[in-house]
Amino acid sequence: MSPLAAAASLLAARVATAEEPARRGEPGAPGEGAARAAGAAEIPISALLALSFGRGLRFNNPYRLATPLGDTAESVSLAATYLDLGGAMLFGPGDFRQGMALSGSVALQGIGQLVLTPSYLALFGVSDDVALRGRAGIPVVVAPDTTAGLEGAVGASLGVAYGLGVVAELIGSIFFGAATDERSITTIPMLSLQLGICFDHQVAR
Repeated sequence: MSPLAAAASLLAARVATAEEPARRGEPGAPGEGAARAAGAAEIPISALLALSFGRGLRFNNPYRLATPLGDTAESVSLAATYLDLGGAMLFGPGDFRQGMALSGSVALQGIGQLVLTPSYLALFGVSDDVALRGRAGIPVVVAPDTTAGLEGAVGASLGVAYGLGVVAELIGSIFFGAATDERSITTIPMLSLQLGICFDHQVAR
């Protein structure tokens, strides 16, 4: 073999060796490892909207509000029907998503009332269409008088079609009210049930 042929053969062998890692997808392929790492770091993001109607029971009635269910004004009373509009941004795959939610509730009866509730929301997917939900938040009464409380809720949602579904929540809350002749700070525990429709949309995969 001539020296020129031997040099050409050696050069070809070195080129083939350099290309081998690229064919195997090893670090020799420029930028491929970084692309895989970026893909692995992506977290699915979804947006959730809900419109619900609800009503609750008030277990302490220091202000003699309507509508008492017992014989006296201090009895357990039925709170006003309300409309609740809420939205949430959730992170994670379909079987477990969590994030922050914000809802606004307005009373549809009696004294006008507006309540804003920022919450932590978690959804646990039972199947493709059914999800259990848990929520913890701080309801803030904006009107007619400003006060705040604590709130926890459990519920479920059922997907119907095209991201639309139905949702139900059982909500336990306690509000801190103004003083009365008997107490310096009043506490008003409540238990509410709300039913509505929801729209679940995946923003990013």
